[in-house]
Amino acid sequence: MPRPMNEDLYTRWKLVVPATLAGKIEFMLTDPVHQKPIYGSRTKLITALLEQWIAIQSGSDNLPPVPSLAELRASGGH
Repeated sequence: MPRPMNEDLYTRWKLVVPATLAGKIEFMLTDPVHQKPIYGSRTKLITALLEQWIAIQSGSDNLPPVPSLAELRASGGH
C-alpha cells in the first residue's frame, strides 16, 4: 500500500547533542529483534517534543501527546 502524501514539507536539521543523551535515546529506540534503530522513531519523538514545547510556550492548555516508548517501537516507521 503506498504511503499517503504528507502536505507538509520536511527540513533536515543537523543537531549536536551530548553523546550520553544520544546513546540513551538510540538504545531505547533500538528494535530488539533487528538490533538497529526503528526507522523514523527519532523524528517522531523530536517532532512530538517540539510540538509540545511550542504549545507550552504559546500558553495552550491542550498539549499534544508525546508518544510512549511502546508506541514508538510499535509504529516501526509507519
